[in-house]
Amino acid sequence: MRRMVLICGLIFCSFASIFSQVDSKQTVEDLAKVKALAADSIAWKWQTVYGLGFSTVQLNNWTGGGQDALSVRLLFLGSLDYSDSLFSWDNDLELGYGTLKQGDQSFRKSDDRIIFATRASYKQSEHFRYTAFGEFRTQFYLGSNYDIFDSLTGDYLKISNIMAPGYLTGALGFEWIPEPVLRILAAPVSTRSTFVGDDDLIIRGITSGLGAYGLAPGVRSRTDFGAVFNVALDWEIVENVRWKSRFNGFMPYQTPDLWVLTFENAFIMKVNSWLNVTWLTDLFYNDGIAVVRDNGTVGPATQMRNQLIIAINYSIANF
Repeated sequence: MRRMVLICGLIFCSFASIFSQVDSKQTVEDLAKVKALAADSIAWKWQTVYGLGFSTVQLNNWTGGGQDALSVRLLFLGSLDYSDSLFSWDNDLELGYGTLKQGDQSFRKSDDRIIFATRASYKQSEHFRYTAFGEFRTQFYLGSNYDIFDSLTGDYLKISNIMAPGYLTGALGFEWIPEPVLRILAAPVSTRSTFVGDDDLIIRGITSGLGAYGLAPGVRSRTDFGAVFNVALDWEIVENVRWKSRFNGFMPYQTPDLWVLTFENAFIMKVNSWLNVTWLTDLFYNDGIAVVRDNGTVGPATQMRNQLIIAINYSIANF
Protein backbone atom coordinates (compact mmCIF):
# COMPACT_ATOMS: atom_id res chain seq x y z
CA MET A 1 0.00 0.00 0.00
CA ARG A 2 2.76 2.38 0.89
CA ARG A 3 4.50 1.56 -2.39
CA MET A 4 1.29 2.36 -4.31
CA VAL A 5 0.91 5.68 -2.47
CA LEU A 6 4.55 6.52 -3.23
CA ILE A 7 4.15 5.72 -6.93
CA CYS A 8 0.97 7.81 -7.16
CA GLY A 9 2.71 10.64 -5.38
CA LEU A 10 5.64 10.57 -7.84
CA ILE A 11 3.26 10.53 -10.83
CA PHE A 12 1.33 13.48 -9.39
CA CYS A 13 4.54 15.48 -8.78
CA SER A 14 5.75 14.77 -12.32
CA PHE A 15 2.51 16.01 -13.88
CA ALA A 16 2.51 19.02 -11.58
CA SER A 17 6.07 19.83 -12.64
CA ILE A 18 5.18 19.55 -16.35
CA PHE A 19 2.11 21.74 -16.05
CA SER A 20 3.99 24.29 -13.95
CA GLN A 21 6.64 24.53 -16.70
CA VAL A 22 3.95 25.01 -19.34
CA ASP A 23 2.25 27.63 -17.18
CA SER A 24 5.58 29.37 -16.59
CA LYS A 25 6.33 29.43 -20.31
CA GLN A 26 2.88 30.80 -21.05
CA THR A 27 3.33 33.43 -18.34
CA VAL A 28 6.65 34.57 -19.84
CA GLU A 29 5.10 34.84 -23.30
CA ASP A 30 2.13 36.77 -21.92
CA LEU A 31 4.45 39.15 -20.07
CA ALA A 32 6.45 39.72 -23.28
CA LYS A 33 3.25 40.56 -25.14
CA VAL A 34 2.16 42.94 -22.39
CA LYS A 35 5.57 44.62 -22.47
CA ALA A 36 5.42 45.04 -26.27
CA LEU A 37 1.89 46.47 -26.08
CA ALA A 38 2.98 48.86 -23.33
CA ALA A 39 5.90 50.06 -25.46
CA ASP A 40 3.61 50.62 -28.45
CA SER A 41 1.25 52.69 -26.31
CA ILE A 42 3.99 55.21 -25.41
CA ALA A 43 3.77 58.29 -27.64
CA TRP A 44 7.20 59.69 -26.73
CA LYS A 45 10.09 57.21 -26.66
CA TRP A 46 13.67 58.03 -25.75
CA GLN A 47 16.85 56.01 -25.61
CA THR A 48 20.51 56.69 -24.88
CA VAL A 49 23.48 54.41 -25.55
CA TYR A 50 26.94 55.03 -24.10
CA GLY A 51 29.82 53.16 -25.69
CA LEU A 52 33.52 52.64 -25.08
CA GLY A 53 35.49 50.85 -27.80
CA PHE A 54 39.12 49.87 -27.76
CA SER A 55 41.82 47.76 -29.35
CA THR A 56 45.42 47.19 -28.34
CA VAL A 57 48.65 45.57 -29.57
CA GLN A 58 51.63 45.03 -27.27
CA LEU A 59 54.92 43.56 -28.51
CA ASN A 60 57.94 42.43 -26.49
CA ASN A 61 60.99 40.95 -28.24
CA TRP A 62 58.74 40.11 -31.18
CA THR A 63 60.88 38.83 -34.05
CA GLY A 64 58.09 39.37 -36.57
CA GLY A 65 58.42 43.14 -36.15
CA GLY A 66 55.73 45.74 -35.64
CA GLN A 67 54.80 48.44 -33.14
CA ASP A 68 52.72 48.74 -30.01
CA ALA A 69 49.32 50.27 -30.70
CA LEU A 70 46.39 51.51 -28.67
CA SER A 71 43.11 52.92 -29.91
CA VAL A 72 40.14 54.21 -27.92
CA ARG A 73 36.75 55.32 -29.19
CA LEU A 74 33.94 57.01 -27.27
CA LEU A 75 30.38 56.90 -28.56
CA PHE A 76 27.04 58.39 -27.57
CA LEU A 77 23.77 57.64 -29.34
CA GLY A 78 20.56 59.37 -28.35
CA SER A 79 17.07 59.26 -29.80
CA LEU A 80 13.79 61.00 -29.01
CA ASP A 81 10.81 59.85 -31.09
CA TYR A 82 7.10 60.62 -31.20
CA SER A 83 4.41 58.72 -33.07
CA ASP A 84 0.65 58.46 -33.29
CA SER A 85 -1.72 57.03 -35.89
CA LEU A 86 -0.86 59.70 -38.51
CA PHE A 87 2.20 61.69 -37.45
CA SER A 88 5.73 60.69 -36.45
CA TRP A 89 8.80 62.71 -35.48
CA ASP A 90 12.20 61.02 -35.08
CA ASN A 91 15.29 62.74 -33.66
CA ASP A 92 18.72 61.10 -33.50
CA LEU A 93 22.02 62.39 -32.13
CA GLU A 94 25.35 60.63 -32.72
CA LEU A 95 28.55 61.78 -31.01
CA GLY A 96 31.80 59.91 -31.59
CA TYR A 97 35.48 60.50 -30.95
CA GLY A 98 38.41 58.14 -31.43
CA THR A 99 42.13 58.42 -30.89
CA LEU A 100 45.06 56.17 -31.85
CA LYS A 101 48.62 55.81 -30.56
CA GLN A 102 51.12 53.73 -32.50
CA GLY A 103 54.69 53.14 -31.35
CA ASP A 104 56.39 56.34 -30.14
CA GLN A 105 53.92 58.59 -31.95
CA SER A 106 51.64 60.89 -30.02
CA PHE A 107 47.92 60.20 -29.91
CA ARG A 108 46.27 60.94 -33.26
CA LYS A 109 42.60 61.34 -34.07
CA SER A 110 40.98 58.39 -35.82
CA ASP A 111 37.30 59.35 -35.57
CA ASP A 112 35.42 62.57 -34.87
CA ARG A 113 31.74 63.13 -35.59
CA ILE A 114 28.73 65.15 -34.50
CA ILE A 115 25.59 64.15 -36.41
CA PHE A 116 22.07 65.30 -35.63
CA ALA A 117 19.17 64.14 -37.81
CA THR A 118 15.47 64.93 -37.52
CA ARG A 119 12.62 63.52 -39.59
CA ALA A 120 8.93 64.52 -39.39
CA SER A 121 6.42 62.45 -41.37
CA TYR A 122 2.68 62.52 -42.07
CA LYS A 123 1.20 59.16 -42.99
CA GLN A 124 -0.47 59.16 -46.41
CA SER A 125 -0.96 55.38 -46.62
CA GLU A 126 0.50 52.24 -45.09
CA HIS A 127 3.76 52.53 -47.04
CA PHE A 128 3.93 56.21 -48.08
CA ARG A 129 4.50 59.37 -46.05
CA TYR A 130 5.05 63.06 -46.64
CA THR A 131 8.36 63.77 -44.95
CA ALA A 132 10.51 66.72 -43.89
CA PHE A 133 14.12 65.79 -43.23
CA GLY A 134 17.02 67.73 -41.69
CA GLU A 135 20.61 66.77 -40.88
CA PHE A 136 23.57 68.62 -39.38
CA ARG A 137 27.17 67.36 -39.36
CA THR A 138 30.46 68.64 -38.00
CA GLN A 139 33.22 67.52 -35.60
CA PHE A 140 34.63 68.30 -32.16
CA TYR A 141 38.30 69.05 -32.77
CA LEU A 142 40.90 69.90 -35.38
CA GLY A 143 42.08 67.23 -37.79
CA SER A 144 45.49 66.94 -39.43
CA ASN A 145 47.09 65.27 -42.42
CA TYR A 146 49.91 63.32 -40.76
CA ASP A 147 51.66 62.77 -44.10
CA ILE A 148 52.35 66.49 -44.54
CA PHE A 149 54.42 68.59 -42.10
CA ASP A 150 53.70 72.33 -42.11
CA SER A 151 57.00 74.15 -41.56
CA LEU A 152 55.20 77.45 -40.94
CA THR A 153 53.31 76.17 -37.89
CA GLY A 154 55.82 73.50 -36.84
CA ASP A 155 53.09 70.89 -36.83
CA TYR A 156 51.25 68.58 -39.20
CA LEU A 157 49.01 70.22 -41.79
CA LYS A 158 45.63 71.18 -40.37
CA ILE A 159 42.80 70.17 -42.69
CA SER A 160 39.65 70.46 -40.53
CA ASN A 161 38.22 71.79 -37.29
CA ILE A 162 34.92 72.27 -35.50
CA MET A 163 32.49 73.84 -38.02
CA ALA A 164 35.21 73.50 -40.64
CA PRO A 165 33.49 71.95 -42.35
CA GLY A 166 29.92 71.97 -41.10
CA TYR A 167 27.07 70.66 -43.25
CA LEU A 168 23.36 71.40 -42.94
CA THR A 169 20.86 69.59 -45.16
CA GLY A 170 17.10 70.19 -45.35
CA ALA A 171 14.64 68.31 -47.55
CA LEU A 172 10.92 67.98 -48.31
CA GLY A 173 9.56 64.99 -50.18
CA PHE A 174 7.98 61.53 -50.22
CA GLU A 175 9.07 58.60 -48.10
CA TRP A 176 8.45 54.99 -49.10
CA ILE A 177 8.59 52.28 -46.41
CA PRO A 178 8.31 48.90 -48.19
CA GLU A 179 9.41 47.06 -45.02
CA PRO A 180 9.67 48.19 -41.39
CA VAL A 181 13.49 47.95 -41.60
CA LEU A 182 13.82 50.08 -44.78
CA ARG A 183 13.02 53.74 -45.44
CA ILE A 184 13.57 55.46 -48.81
CA LEU A 185 13.21 59.22 -49.17
CA ALA A 186 13.05 61.17 -52.44
CA ALA A 187 13.00 64.94 -51.84
CA PRO A 188 12.93 67.26 -54.88
CA VAL A 189 12.92 70.38 -52.66
CA SER A 190 16.21 70.41 -50.75
CA THR A 191 19.09 72.60 -49.66
CA ARG A 192 22.63 71.81 -48.57
CA SER A 193 24.75 74.42 -46.79
CA THR A 194 28.51 74.19 -46.23
CA PHE A 195 30.26 76.19 -43.49
CA VAL A 196 33.97 76.78 -42.87
CA GLY A 197 34.63 78.66 -39.63
CA ASP A 198 38.39 78.24 -39.29
CA ASP A 199 40.52 81.29 -40.24
CA ASP A 200 43.60 79.19 -41.09
CA LEU A 201 41.69 77.16 -43.67
CA ILE A 202 40.09 80.30 -45.12
CA ILE A 203 43.50 82.02 -45.49
CA ARG A 204 45.07 78.90 -47.02
CA GLY A 205 42.17 78.72 -49.46
CA ILE A 206 42.79 82.31 -50.51
CA THR A 207 46.53 81.68 -50.91
CA SER A 208 46.05 78.54 -52.99
CA GLY A 209 43.18 79.99 -55.00
CA LEU A 210 41.20 76.77 -54.47
CA GLY A 211 39.05 77.80 -51.51
CA ALA A 212 38.16 75.50 -48.63
CA TYR A 213 35.81 72.52 -48.90
CA GLY A 214 34.44 73.51 -52.27
CA LEU A 215 33.84 77.16 -51.37
CA ALA A 216 35.22 80.09 -53.34
CA PRO A 217 38.44 81.61 -51.93
CA GLY A 218 37.66 83.76 -48.89
CA VAL A 219 34.04 82.55 -48.65
CA ARG A 220 32.89 81.02 -45.35
CA SER A 221 29.55 79.50 -46.35
CA ARG A 222 27.46 78.50 -49.33
CA THR A 223 23.97 77.08 -49.86
CA ASP A 224 23.05 74.92 -52.84
CA PHE A 225 19.54 74.02 -53.95
CA GLY A 226 18.86 70.54 -55.26
CA ALA A 227 17.30 67.15 -54.63
CA VAL A 228 18.02 64.55 -51.95
CA PHE A 229 17.84 60.78 -52.18
CA ASN A 230 18.13 59.11 -48.77
CA VAL A 231 18.01 55.43 -47.76
CA ALA A 232 18.03 54.18 -44.15
CA LEU A 233 18.30 50.49 -43.26
CA ASP A 234 18.18 48.83 -39.85
CA TRP A 235 18.10 45.06 -40.42
CA GLU A 236 18.86 42.13 -38.13
CA ILE A 237 20.49 39.80 -40.65
CA VAL A 238 20.63 36.87 -38.25
CA GLU A 239 20.14 36.67 -34.51
CA ASN A 240 22.46 39.14 -32.73
CA VAL A 241 23.93 40.47 -36.00
CA ARG A 242 22.52 43.82 -37.13
CA TRP A 243 23.28 45.89 -40.23
CA LYS A 244 22.62 49.61 -39.94
CA SER A 245 23.15 51.56 -43.14
CA ARG A 246 22.65 55.17 -44.14
CA PHE A 247 23.00 56.47 -47.72
CA ASN A 248 22.53 60.11 -48.63
CA GLY A 249 22.88 61.63 -52.10
CA PHE A 250 22.50 65.33 -52.88
CA MET A 251 22.14 66.52 -56.47
CA PRO A 252 22.64 70.30 -56.85
CA TYR A 253 20.39 71.71 -59.58
CA GLN A 254 23.16 74.05 -60.74
CA THR A 255 25.49 71.12 -61.49
CA PRO A 256 23.25 68.01 -61.64
CA ASP A 257 26.10 65.72 -62.70
CA LEU A 258 28.15 66.46 -59.55
CA TRP A 259 26.47 64.59 -56.71
CA VAL A 260 27.58 64.70 -53.07
CA LEU A 261 27.45 61.13 -51.75
CA THR A 262 27.65 59.74 -48.21
CA PHE A 263 27.40 56.01 -47.47
CA GLU A 264 27.79 54.79 -43.88
CA ASN A 265 27.53 51.21 -42.65
CA ALA A 266 27.72 49.57 -39.23
CA PHE A 267 27.72 45.81 -38.75
CA ILE A 268 26.99 45.19 -35.07
CA MET A 269 27.62 41.73 -33.61
CA LYS A 270 26.09 41.46 -30.16
CA VAL A 271 28.02 39.26 -27.75
CA ASN A 272 25.79 39.94 -24.74
CA SER A 273 23.72 42.78 -23.27
CA TRP A 274 26.76 45.05 -22.79
CA LEU A 275 29.46 43.86 -25.23
CA ASN A 276 29.44 44.35 -29.02
CA VAL A 277 31.91 43.85 -31.84
CA THR A 278 31.30 46.46 -34.53
CA TRP A 279 32.71 47.00 -38.00
CA LEU A 280 32.22 50.53 -39.36
CA THR A 281 32.81 51.54 -42.96
CA ASP A 282 32.19 55.06 -44.29
CA LEU A 283 32.40 56.39 -47.85
CA PHE A 284 32.22 60.06 -48.88
CA TYR A 285 32.55 61.79 -52.23
CA ASN A 286 32.22 65.46 -53.17
CA ASP A 287 33.53 66.59 -56.55
CA GLY A 288 33.92 70.13 -55.21
CA ILE A 289 36.42 69.17 -52.48
CA ALA A 290 40.08 68.79 -53.38
CA VAL A 291 42.01 66.33 -51.19
CA VAL A 292 45.60 65.12 -51.15
CA ARG A 293 45.24 61.66 -52.70
CA ASP A 294 47.25 58.61 -51.64
CA ASN A 295 49.45 58.99 -54.76
CA GLY A 296 50.34 62.60 -53.82
CA THR A 297 48.14 64.34 -56.40
CA VAL A 298 45.46 66.85 -55.42
CA GLY A 299 41.81 66.71 -56.52
CA PRO A 300 38.42 65.14 -55.76
CA ALA A 301 38.54 61.55 -54.57
CA THR A 302 36.45 58.92 -52.81
CA GLN A 303 37.17 59.09 -49.10
CA MET A 304 36.98 55.85 -47.10
CA ARG A 305 37.29 54.93 -43.45
CA ASN A 306 37.09 51.45 -41.88
CA GLN A 307 37.09 50.62 -38.17
CA LEU A 308 36.79 47.39 -36.20
CA ILE A 309 35.79 48.06 -32.61
CA ILE A 310 35.22 46.00 -29.48
CA ALA A 311 32.69 48.14 -27.63
CA ILE A 312 31.27 48.12 -24.11
CA ASN A 313 27.77 49.62 -24.25
CA TYR A 314 25.30 50.80 -21.63
CA SER A 315 21.76 51.66 -22.66
CA ILE A 316 18.90 53.54 -20.93
CA ALA A 317 15.40 53.82 -22.38
CA ASN A 318 11.79 54.40 -21.33
CA PHE A 319 10.43 51.41 -23.27
